[in-house]
Amino acid sequence: MTTVWTVVWPYGKFDLHANGGMLAGVELQIGAQIVAPYYEAPWIASGVKADPPILENLRSEFPCVPFGADYPQESVTDEWKPSLQRSGADAALDETDFLLHGYGTVADWRLVRRDETSIEIEIEYPKTSAIRRLVRKVAADRNGPNLTFALTIETRRAVARPIGLHPNFALPELSGAFRIKPGAFKFGIVHAAGPEPGVSRALPGAVFEDIAKVPQAAGGTTPFDRLPFAHDTEEILQLCGIDGRVELVDDARGVSYGLSWNPADFNSLLLWMSNRGRSYAPWDSRNLCVGVEPVTGTFDLGTRASLASNPINRRGVATVVELDPATPRTIEYRFAASTAAA
Repeated sequence: MTTVWTVVWPYGKFDLHANGGMLAGVELQIGAQIVAPYYEAPWIASGVKADPPILENLRSEFPCVPFGADYPQESVTDEWKPSLQRSGADAALDETDFLLHGYGTVADWRLVRRDETSIEIEIEYPKTSAIRRLVRKVAADRNGPNLTFALTIETRRAVARPIGLHPNFALPELSGAFRIKPGAFKFGIVHAAGPEPGVSRALPGAVFEDIAKVPQAAGGTTPFDRLPFAHDTEEILQLCGIDGRVELVDDARGVSYGLSWNPADFNSLLLWMSNRGRSYAPWDSRNLCVGVEPVTGTFDLGTRASLASNPINRRGVATVVELDPATPRTIEYRFAASTAAA
């Protein structure tokens, strides 16, 4: 059993798990109701073993350093294949650079300090990794049902890596009852591999301007701003060059959530739409959530693709964050909840 730390305050509660440093158990007092906005994988309670290991304890929100994993080159569109090609630059990478969403998502974190409204934890990366240490703080707002997050990244040498955050939200059962309202962005792009062959419907690698008009593999466009879909699918979009904000409206509960961050830290927003589209274990056609993930990177295609020339950075949106051992990088973002406007 992993260690779990808990904060309870007048507007709610949250847990922070040592394993993966993952947020969980969030309950918020929003108006007259208690709401659990975040998602936790439905198979966790059964203690299922899974590959990759991160799936065994997939919870509500966690940092990803680096973001993504090693992706098979043959799975992506021709435009993306050169970005995933192995090269001499791989010699500077470590096995922790190819773990899905980084070492910190599967290892145990240590408590640094806690008080009535906040918990701070840390993790040391293996000595072979360019990343030395992560420090993570989650704090409740004494005045409302809101959370603030801070992540400090320390490195052993000057290095560039894709990084991101991974908030996962529960979706209502009613089709179209959850609205996604992103801030301004330069362009959107569909995941270069599908991401679920034979299931995903968006056109891999397609570029778009409006998430209400996403190109489909079968032709035409479909709105992706209202979830869940009426059909089973698995989709990933990246909104590149975004201004650091997104609003989520759950019409079924009458609540609204806002995420905000500094676009100098995360210049894109990844939308992972898991809509019962994976029939194999542990998903078993029952997973229903949306990941709303501030990132600087290339989808979940990992370190190699993000460091290389790729269709995102060639359009002027960086896909790695420069990290300096002399100046640890601290990143902050905020989650705020309220009753939805009528």
